[in-house]
Amino acid sequence: MKQMIPFVKDISLDSKISEITSIALEHNLRMENNDSVVGTFTISGKYKMNDISINEEVFEKKINFDITLDDKYDASKVTIDVDNFYYEIINDEYLRVHIDVMVDNLVYYKDEKQILQEIEKPELIEINDLKEERKKDEEENMKNSITSDELNVNENEKRNDSSLNNADIAKNLTSGFLSDEERFSTYKVHIIRESETIETVMEKYNVSKEEIEKYNNLDNVILGTKIIVPLKNE
Repeated sequence: MKQMIPFVKDISLDSKISEITSIALEHNLRMENNDSVVGTFTISGKYKMNDISINEEVFEKKINFDITLDDKYDASKVTIDVDNFYYEIINDEYLRVHIDVMVDNLVYYKDEKQILQEIEKPELIEINDLKEERKKDEEENMKNSITSDELNVNENEKRNDSSLNNADIAKNLTSGFLSDEERFSTYKVHIIRESETIETVMEKYNVSKEEIEKYNNLDNVILGTKIIVPLKNE
């Protein structure tokens, strides 16, 4: 990322200025403390005091430069250079210089506090593992198990199944719909914080790595990563 920093400075010379006949700019800008661009501009050249003057006056001026970059940038690998330079003569009295400083290789970053503020707060979310149609089917079967008349079975089936009461039928129907994987119906969204690992998350929620891997890609778990943790129904 590049950032352009405009710099304007008025320079007084020893006498009035009619014409700049030559001008040069040098600098020794550098990064300091990984957040400030500091250094000095050296502006030198020659000028005439009036239109009819034959003689040229020599000048050299040093200008300090010090600017602090926004703390949202990582400036550890920046390069600094002058992108543009031009000047104006103001009322024959002083020289106004315009210098555009280019700072390149800036990297935008967010600190841990910003990351945690921008990520939504962890909360329990209910995830229904059964499709809507399966839920409706299950509810319908549960209703049908309430009375023997609604089961739509003949008298011989009633006698053969007399050892099963309505509660047993409902229990059998419910267990038939839920596989081992479907016994997870509540999940925790956990955000990886400083010093946490997948192992500490497994221990905290008493789940295995295989169970977590079913719902997450664990190849690149870093600070701020959201981990879906399945919680077993008790």
